[in-house]
Amino acid sequence: MRYETFIGKRYLFSPRQDRSISVITWISIGGVALGVVALIVSTSVMNGFRTNLRNAVTGSLPHVTVFAWDDEMDNYSGLQKRLTEHPEVNGVAPYIFKQALLTGRKKPKGALLRGIDPKQEANVTRIASYLRDEVYGLTPSLEKQKQISARLLQRLSHTEARTNGLKDGIILGAKLARQLEANVGDSVKLVSSEQRLTPMGDVPRIKKLEVIGIFESGISGYDEVLAFIDYRLLQKIYRMQNKITGLGVRISDPENAPDIADKLAGLSEDYIVGNWADENKSIFQVMKIEKIGLFLILSLIIVVAAFNIISSLIMLVLEKSREIAILKALGAKDSGIRKIFFFQGLVIGSLGTIGGVFVGLAICWILMSFDIIDIPPGVYPGGNRIPVLIDWFDVALATVASFTICILVTLYPASKAARLNPVDPLRYE
Repeated sequence: MRYETFIGKRYLFSPRQDRSISVITWISIGGVALGVVALIVSTSVMNGFRTNLRNAVTGSLPHVTVFAWDDEMDNYSGLQKRLTEHPEVNGVAPYIFKQALLTGRKKPKGALLRGIDPKQEANVTRIASYLRDEVYGLTPSLEKQKQISARLLQRLSHTEARTNGLKDGIILGAKLARQLEANVGDSVKLVSSEQRLTPMGDVPRIKKLEVIGIFESGISGYDEVLAFIDYRLLQKIYRMQNKITGLGVRISDPENAPDIADKLAGLSEDYIVGNWADENKSIFQVMKIEKIGLFLILSLIIVVAAFNIISSLIMLVLEKSREIAILKALGAKDSGIRKIFFFQGLVIGSLGTIGGVFVGLAICWILMSFDIIDIPPGVYPGGNRIPVLIDWFDVALATVASFTICILVTLYPASKAARLNPVDPLRYE
């Protein structure tokens, strides 16, 4: 063991004359650990929220859409086949978007109807994760959620309803259902913009539908306006023959949606290709900026703790000035003295950083495993538990940032100790 390490360990862990220095050292370690904990937990919650928000968006919208503005996409089987054969594509399904007026028990409400194929939609979006039996009920278990979604999607099928003599169904967004005062089993009227000729003149086409389920993504903008219906029924109501609005596409990695959309645009020049990231760009840009700002602000906790390290080491230099003078008189070089105090700062920073990483990961695990904070349904996307997603890059970044700050603040007191004149402390001995 080199003498610098040996003396550094003695200074750190042996009893001191001035106990206040030891207290400041432990406060410094705790401060560094607290800063690292705050960084890891906050970034993990931000990552979890972003992932849940992305899943909620792709629960109602495909990753990529190939569509026609005028709802005039017909003979699309060839395009659908070409899209399916693309190596990055996992699923393709037709859809229709229409605006309509829905009337419940009392007041009417405008809605955005999304016509889907109940058999294929689960291969394109995550709608199966957000279907419920009641408005803002408890989040079901994974197995029960699969059963609910399978049953509701089967019931939504227009052909199944005709075969079994049932009323055609509709799935309402959670907030939309509450505003219409419609529960599962109730009936709502769909008033379309299509006109039909009667002896009393042109009147809008009206279709009575049964509310068979609830869509609850947790995003107010979607739950308040979206309603799902079989696209073949929409074709009949709006007299579209076999035309659709477009094709929804699911890809392997949603984060690559803009790049994949550009590649898929080359398959057909007759239609427009969009993606979920561009359609919700402002939301995720704000979240990215917030995450960076939060990281910088919470890093100040580590900086404050680092100033405690400086004060602790400077006080230690003053306390050990006589010993430093003796070491220099015995032939110790300035670099050796610098290493002694640099080692102490490195140990303090390492203990605080490593301890903070373990405590931060433990808190994240507790938040992921237990209902510590119960969030009311419908407030947060993805359920009533705080979403936590540990990104190991963020953990490594917080660790490196903490180590870097602690090493930088150690340089000054270590250099001050190395520059100490051995004559002054020994003059009156």
